[in-house]
Amino acid sequence: MSVSELQHHERQLHDLASEFEALHVRVRDVSYTPGADALRRIGPLLLAAQDLTATALVRLNALHNSTFAAVAGRRSSLERLSSVLVASSLVNNALALALQANPGEGELPSGSRPHDGPAGTARQAEGILLIVGHLDEAASRLERSATACRHLAADIVRDLTGVESCRTH
Repeated sequence: MSVSELQHHERQLHDLASEFEALHVRVRDVSYTPGADALRRIGPLLLAAQDLTATALVRLNALHNSTFAAVAGRRSSLERLSSVLVASSLVNNALALALQANPGEGELPSGSRPHDGPAGTARQAEGILLIVGHLDEAASRLERSATACRHLAADIVRDLTGVESCRTH
């Protein structure tokens, strides 16, 4: 594997880690009120997570199809990136579940009565707790994905250092 190819993969993995970190901050810091506001604020996070999942898949394919994959001991690196892909997919799931848990707002179905009173308040509180839990799960997985990408980039830097030292000897 050429030095420039290793540098290219290392840069891409650092960029991916930075994107995971940025989305982690956005998910961790999102503020909303239940209902339409939560949909407006969490929905874009889900779309961004889906984009990151696609990017992780592209990076996995690029590494798998490169000579990096043929080097002895690199299977664990590919498995690490595969685990990032899985974690990223689970972020999508957690964010979608947060949207599902969002207490509805707006028109009630025909024949329904408003959910005022203690029962409605309890349902809303339960929904908020579920949303918080799903957002926490998504943030945690994003943080771990960023860390895994940084570790993989460090593996590539070690490989790069080995290639460069072989050239100087």
